[in-house]
Amino acid sequence: MTRRLRLGVVAVLTIGMILASVAFLAEAAKPPFPFRPRLPGGRRPPRGPEPRDDLPKAGYGGGTKRVTVDASRAAGRIASLLGTNRGPYAWARRSDRMDRDLTADLKRFGIDFIRTHDYYGPTDWYVMFPDWEADPSDPASYDFRSSDVRVKAICENGFACLFRLGTSWRGPSTAPPIHDPPGTRRDAAGRVVHAADRDDFRKFARVCVGIVRHYTEGWADGFRYPIRYWEIWNEPDLREQFWAGTVEQFDMLYEETARALKRHNPDLKVGGVACAGGLREMYVERFINRCRDRNLPLDFFTWHSYGGRGGFNPYLFCETARRVRKALDDAGFTKAEAMCTEWNAGIKDGIFCHTPAGAAFYASTLTCLLDGRTDRAFQYCGDDHPGLGLFERRSFEPKICAHALVAWKAMLETPERLAATGTDKGGYAVLAGRDAAGRRVRVLVSDYQSGHDGLDLRVDGLPWGDDTPFAVVVRLLDGEHRLTVVQETTGRGRAFALKRPMTAPGVYLVELERTDESE
Repeated sequence: MTRRLRLGVVAVLTIGMILASVAFLAEAAKPPFPFRPRLPGGRRPPRGPEPRDDLPKAGYGGGTKRVTVDASRAAGRIASLLGTNRGPYAWARRSDRMDRDLTADLKRFGIDFIRTHDYYGPTDWYVMFPDWEADPSDPASYDFRSSDVRVKAICENGFACLFRLGTSWRGPSTAPPIHDPPGTRRDAAGRVVHAADRDDFRKFARVCVGIVRHYTEGWADGFRYPIRYWEIWNEPDLREQFWAGTVEQFDMLYEETARALKRHNPDLKVGGVACAGGLREMYVERFINRCRDRNLPLDFFTWHSYGGRGGFNPYLFCETARRVRKALDDAGFTKAEAMCTEWNAGIKDGIFCHTPAGAAFYASTLTCLLDGRTDRAFQYCGDDHPGLGLFERRSFEPKICAHALVAWKAMLETPERLAATGTDKGGYAVLAGRDAAGRRVRVLVSDYQSGHDGLDLRVDGLPWGDDTPFAVVVRLLDGEHRLTVVQETTGRGRAFALKRPMTAPGVYLVELERTDESE
């Protein structure tokens, strides 16, 4: 071989090595998974709901709003819907220091269910099982200390517990990758060197069984709490915060975990996926249908929404809830519960739950969730979160929105729902109920954004005799009133009429109660 030929070969090999190195570095620099995971078949998921121009805008309508109630006609049951996230104590972030015991206030608001989400470490799987290489069957592999304090506060203060098996909000992109699928391994530079596979998810499922055993069976110096609801993961559609993996990986994680939990204890209620506000089809209809096709446990389905942005009004909660219920029913999951496990009035800079509009939004949202056949709902969140909490930061004074929960709690004392008119698609909502003894009727009217200036309420068919006396108490929640009594009067017979000024945002709670002693 001539010298010139040898030099040519060396040059070609050198250029090839350089190009290969460049290609390798470019590939290594890519994120380990696509930013928006593809659906099976390569389709991209929608980014979120399309803008809506077909719903009433703020200030719609005018004049007096006519509302009617037929107290002789039942229309279902009024569900609690009074769950929250975090609580019942306010904790210093990423600390075991308790800032305030909020139990009494939360019970006054009617809160009866607490979801174990966003304690920022405690109740997160990787804190309870800190060494991935450890043995899930060995009690020494777990560290339940910080989680025990939170779960004990929930269960021993009389609240039901929905246990979220996953991670809290990650935070900035520089934070540790807690959103990796369990079993993922990265090198010192942060590159994925092992993508979690089915064996990893089977191990994660064993970890979850260990957590269930600790909190319900006394295992590993644990407890025997009656925790029935176990939610698998949180918002896998938010890649930057909760799930750096693919859709297919999440499918495997859910499948292995749900089956393992039900094998361990068939009486547990298992579900997910706690999808975010966009409610992408791949995590709603596609996911539900996959559970059907693979015969996977799905005792409940969970979703989230933070409304109030742009043209969003409480009626959209009803539409979303109906979509979820239809997807479950169409797939044959007619007995599966539909839950909204995070909701609030706005998000980020658009939060307004501390305003009168937020209070009306809360009241109308609860009615709209009920209209959409939602079984349970969990406001986010039950502490002094600077924007989304039920309490003011550090002072722990209840925000105005909390009074809407108090009004809903009052409606639960008249749980037999009554036929009523007045609810529309703009955020005006009407709910009426009576008690089992037929002694009380209550009506909740909430106006989020209409242009009406008055309320004309008519209640017929009251559940007592034509000559029965009854007392009337009218309460108002708005910018100046906190469910304050603004009118007291009396009536007689089976009908009642009320006319009052009412402008948005505002909430009326009207209470009718018979005053004679006869049954």
